[in-house]
Amino acid sequence: MAVPVVDPSLKSVPGSVAVAPAAAAPTRWHRPRPARADVLAIGAYVLLGVFVCLNYWVDVQNRVSSHLPTDHSWFEWLFQHGAYSVRHLENPLFTARQNAPDGVNMMANTSLLGVTLPLAPLTMLLGPQVMYALYLGGALAATAGTSYWMLSRHLVRSRAAAFVGGAFLGFAPGIVHHANGQPNFVSNFLLPLIVVRVFRLGEPGRWRRNGVVLGLLVAYQIFINEEMLLLTALACLVAVVAYAIMRPARTLAVAGTFAAALGVGGGLALLLTAYPIWFQFNGPQSYRGLQGGVFHNWGEDLAAFVTYARDTVAGDEAVEQTIGLTEQNTWFGWPLVLLSVVALALLIRRSFVARILAVLVVVFTVASIGPKVRLGGVETATDGPWAYVPDDLPLVEMMMPTRLALVVVAAVGVLLALAWDAVAGNGRPPVPAQRRGTDAAPTAGAAGRRRWL
Repeated sequence: MAVPVVDPSLKSVPGSVAVAPAAAAPTRWHRPRPARADVLAIGAYVLLGVFVCLNYWVDVQNRVSSHLPTDHSWFEWLFQHGAYSVRHLENPLFTARQNAPDGVNMMANTSLLGVTLPLAPLTMLLGPQVMYALYLGGALAATAGTSYWMLSRHLVRSRAAAFVGGAFLGFAPGIVHHANGQPNFVSNFLLPLIVVRVFRLGEPGRWRRNGVVLGLLVAYQIFINEEMLLLTALACLVAVVAYAIMRPARTLAVAGTFAAALGVGGGLALLLTAYPIWFQFNGPQSYRGLQGGVFHNWGEDLAAFVTYARDTVAGDEAVEQTIGLTEQNTWFGWPLVLLSVVALALLIRRSFVARILAVLVVVFTVASIGPKVRLGGVETATDGPWAYVPDDLPLVEMMMPTRLALVVVAAVGVLLALAWDAVAGNGRPPVPAQRRGTDAAPTAGAAGRRRWL
């Protein structure tokens, strides 16, 4: 693919073609205004966030999740911990106000410090219960919003398609399930920004800036949810490998720039988080692994993919007693599964992004099964992929196989946007023409600030 050559003497005005500067006319910079569709999309996401959390507001001071009441109470306390640490200038990485007298290593737990510390003034003003409910709805809406931005600016033509994809990425059944007491797993608003930045690491002439921005985003995400960051990194790794196999010439052309930018980003993130990470694994009350690898048995039941989630209109709480004993990370229901399969079959030959999504769906569906294949709540004698993964493997020792299915959730959300865009475009391939910028890194099928290959 040819890379457009632009005369360096020309200045580019956002949203227009390159023009030569006039001698007498001063340069004017216009701040882009959000389109009405963008405002409506964000407003709809906010309303959805309010709707999801509406039951809490009936009695916000006394109500907790009936599904995960202990987790709910824990995260309310975390907001109080953040406010207490700021008010008393206490080290937020450790506290003796839990598990006394030994205390708790907050970095080694789901502490959500990237949220509780910045929001400490509001927690002091409103209280942890109110702050928890506000943040939970806000995190759901924010994740949908950044997903909408990623899709509408970098992947699809139709704002309606971007809205549908963003809504699913922010409010998918598996995500809403975690909203029952685990706000760290709905706080995914940085992940679309991280993915976009990874896609741009190969941009010529921008490797330092792209690397710095990626490093800052990754460092911040570490203080929100390290596990979701690890899942995102694994998904990007699979996508990069798939891209390299499908587009070897293009991969070689930008490999050096991509590696340099990645080195800058990784180095900066490590520099900013070196002490907290050291404290997590070597500070007081640190630990390795989760109860001897017991959570490695938490694989996704194959029947869960076609089952309706408990928190949906068609959901049934009784089914949790058979196949939902761990977590409901997929639970798409039959219609959505069939729609996704059909959409993927129709798009896979026309869209390079769809082919990357197919790889992600297959790889992470298989990886989420666990050490034994489970079907309808029954553990079969067939070994799953995790039967061959050591329980003490670094990083992996702290993972639950079922949560790898969250990558499948993300892939389905993008697929829905692609399918809607194809329908809205009257059969045109769901890939926007190049609007501005230069080619970017070999990743999940994107190149350039506004072009996905």
